[in-house]
Amino acid sequence: MERKKRKLSSQRRLDQELSFQQRLLGGVQKSFGPPLAYQAILNFEKEHGMSNLETFINVLKCVFSTGCLAMPKAFSYSGWLIGLISTFALTLFVLYAMHILLHNVNALGNRYEIPMISYRKTVELAICNGPPRLKFLSKPFGYLVDVLLCAYHFGVDCVYVVFIGRSLKHLGDLYLWQLDERLYMVLIALPLILTFLIRDLKSLVPFATTSNILLLVGYFIIFSYLFRDLPRFEQLEAIQPLKNFSLFFGTVLFAIESVGVILTLGRSMRTPEDFLGICGVLNRGMFVVIIIYALFGFFGYWRYGQETENSILQNLPENEFLPELVSGMFALAIFFSYALQGYVTVDIIWHNYLEPEVEDGSHKVVESLVRIALVIASVLVALQYPDFGLLLAFVGSFCLAQLGLILPGIVDICSRYDKGYGTGKIFLIRSTIFIIMGLAGGITGTMMTLRNLRARYPII
Repeated sequence: MERKKRKLSSQRRLDQELSFQQRLLGGVQKSFGPPLAYQAILNFEKEHGMSNLETFINVLKCVFSTGCLAMPKAFSYSGWLIGLISTFALTLFVLYAMHILLHNVNALGNRYEIPMISYRKTVELAICNGPPRLKFLSKPFGYLVDVLLCAYHFGVDCVYVVFIGRSLKHLGDLYLWQLDERLYMVLIALPLILTFLIRDLKSLVPFATTSNILLLVGYFIIFSYLFRDLPRFEQLEAIQPLKNFSLFFGTVLFAIESVGVILTLGRSMRTPEDFLGICGVLNRGMFVVIIIYALFGFFGYWRYGQETENSILQNLPENEFLPELVSGMFALAIFFSYALQGYVTVDIIWHNYLEPEVEDGSHKVVESLVRIALVIASVLVALQYPDFGLLLAFVGSFCLAQLGLILPGIVDICSRYDKGYGTGKIFLIRSTIFIIMGLAGGITGTMMTLRNLRARYPII
């Protein structure tokens, strides 16, 4: 007992010295790893957690990222009118599903006295509380959550490798030699491995801060170009063929969805009751994100029309200082973000599956080999499929449709099994709509992107 008190006291002194970014990164680790089991820790985290303003900033940081660069291309798939309507409708729909999931996370956490409950544990507990015939699926669905989270963050790293390689090729063609973008992807493998070998989340904070500053400045510069010399509005297509809408669906999901970190933010607040609600921190942050994404997609498509590239950076004027500066800034920002995205994949694979099976003396060596293997694997995938837009749409359709829509619907159905589904089974209908939307968008988006990837980059 005395040892536990000293350990908790030491942890308090350490956390008091951490910035809110460090506390968030630590919370991410807890969210995907094993849940904490003591109410004392929950009370402590509320006392020393993030303020409402800090949480609001982190909502923006988690959601507002490279996916925004693909929004103009998404509008070219849907048309400006359908793009605007669908961006708001799909984002609000996903946000509503996220609210339902968070309510169930809180309810299950309180019921089982697990303060920092992970997404995997939430799904397992919910299914255990659902229909008796489905309880045997709790563990398989828990493993599914781990697989999807690993696949999502690994997919993001693959997108990052493609993005960095393409940005470096753009700059290299201007100032050095014209080389294949795949060669640049190979060349950045070693620097990526060196950053990925950093095990301590606290050491990644300077990288995350630098990345945020570079992204913020870069987006301001891009916006300044989008409003220049706008063509006639009548030339834009309001509605595009429906066959391309699945690519829009996957791109927007990739851009707005960050369910793992969002789950952490509410638990990391001093006043977690302010996170949800109509005017809660989450809604305020997502409202800002929706507006920026819609404006970015609309004006980007208006400025470049059907010539819009997968990344809007490719449409900026060449041989001008500011666009070249933006390309370099984004490449550096994404490079600094690579290790943090991949941390989640390593954390799940290593702590949940490999570490218990490895002998004590070889932990560091094996973990380092796992990290190196993941970097090499992400580079190989990027080499085979060097298309920023299609990779991004595939990750969004395959992983986030399940994590953001299908699984929240399943969790809600199972959690309400004992309590009932309300008048006319309204809650059952609501959750079923989540599942149907996720299945429809996820399956069509995944099939479409896979078909385009196979057609464009056949495996020999």
